[in-house]
Amino acid sequence: MNKWYIHSLLALLSGLLLSAAWPANGFPFLMLIAFIPLLWIEDQLANSEVKRKGRKLLGHTYLAFFTWNLLTTYWIYFSSPEGAYVAILLNAFLMACLWVLFQKTKIILGTQRGYFGLITYWLAFEFLHFDWDLSWPWLHLGNAFANYPQTVQWYEHTGALGGSLWVLISNILGFRVIKRIISKSNYIPGAMIWFVVLLTPPAISYIRYITYIEKESPIKVLVVQPNIDPWDKFGGISANQQFENILQLALPKIDSTTDYLITPETSIFPYGIWDHELIYSQEYLRLKELTNIYPRLHIIAGISHLQIYEPGQNIPPTAEKFRNGDLYYDDHNSAIQVDRRAGFQIYHKSKLVPGPEMMPFAEVLKPIQHKLFGKLGGQIGDMGTQKERTVFSSNNENQKAAPVICYESIYGEFVSEYIRNGATFISVSTNDAWWGDSPGYKQLLAYTRLRAIETRRSIARSANTGISCFINQRGDILMPTKFWTADAVSGIINANDALTFYTRHGDFLGRLSVLFGIMLITFTYIRWFLRKKKFR
Repeated sequence: MNKWYIHSLLALLSGLLLSAAWPANGFPFLMLIAFIPLLWIEDQLANSEVKRKGRKLLGHTYLAFFTWNLLTTYWIYFSSPEGAYVAILLNAFLMACLWVLFQKTKIILGTQRGYFGLITYWLAFEFLHFDWDLSWPWLHLGNAFANYPQTVQWYEHTGALGGSLWVLISNILGFRVIKRIISKSNYIPGAMIWFVVLLTPPAISYIRYITYIEKESPIKVLVVQPNIDPWDKFGGISANQQFENILQLALPKIDSTTDYLITPETSIFPYGIWDHELIYSQEYLRLKELTNIYPRLHIIAGISHLQIYEPGQNIPPTAEKFRNGDLYYDDHNSAIQVDRRAGFQIYHKSKLVPGPEMMPFAEVLKPIQHKLFGKLGGQIGDMGTQKERTVFSSNNENQKAAPVICYESIYGEFVSEYIRNGATFISVSTNDAWWGDSPGYKQLLAYTRLRAIETRRSIARSANTGISCFINQRGDILMPTKFWTADAVSGIINANDALTFYTRHGDFLGRLSVLFGIMLITFTYIRWFLRKKKFR
């Protein structure tokens, strides 16, 4: 059996192990060995006399990462075939390129620096993947443990990047132990170190999990799940009917002790409401009337918000010009809070889904936007955003909501900005069933659990057709609704004003990795250039 065939089977094995580890139903501890077949392939190629080692490694690693991306995010196809092609093919390619860079560093700078390079390059990739036009951090390694919160309580210090670091170190140590066993060298010291690395983080985490006690600061929250097909939401059902559906579910469960009512993303005014017309709308007036009947009540509602820019105002690049006239307007995916106080508070979603909500590389791709991205998870267009994370205040200083909207909930450091701005609990409004009854909405819910651990904030999640629930500060899901079922659930969560290390410092592991990664790449190519020049 030739080596190419063996290497292809090993690459496929890595892809299958990564897939079998992934939420919603995977066994995440497979991540701790899933890269070992790829490390074996890389080592075999690096120590061989074959030409074009980088190209061969690129091919094998691409097979592994394509398999992983395909088996875990195939559901994108249900809403946008073109979007699925972009997400799966491109993400797999970027991951494979990291391994070629790792191999180059290992050959030029030596084995130890090479493996250090793999860790720093991958963590830097995940960190940079949080904030560019094609941001897609769905398959960051640390996300694998989202449904096993007992094992990753230490994310309150490192964020999910700490889980990625654990995965990479474990795989490298495991590969080196296996290599020493095969070569009949002394593997006992290395095996002991690997054993400690495997067991220490989850053991410490479990102790933290069973000893963590939430400070008593109760908030009574009602979350509504209207169960409207997202494909009908923006064309098949009138805005008034959608609003009435929410009221019919909520009113029987609101009482004088209810602090918050939370509705899903774009559940009110799904077809848009102009900023200057909002406070005169029947929907707003009825919500205001509800808060007058129940003085403690705060209503956080997802809306589609339209804003006109008058002459002389600063026009953001996302704004569109009216067909007739010189005025511009912006379309926002927003959340508002209505209570007894005058006016309302508003936040505009700022982490947008590439394609449906934000045109990546707009100067080049905008002419083919509809064809390329379809409805990956919302409307098509460039939506407006805001720079700061708005926190919804209340008359009770212990009750300050972080109005997180859908896709934003997969960004750890982004969510921690709300907490630094004073949020004592997190409200998540989402519309996450564009992909049908597939792993997509289940994975999004799972990742939200990590935000609770990182920030030690309770979460109230209102989904249109996915799963609505409460998540406590340990990451446990409480009182989940059923998929594709209209429901309203009332529960008690605790507010918290303490800041975790991660909340204060964010993705420090990512920043350090970018710094070390740049240094390693620089040293690698300087050494490569000098070596090449020497042998000319």
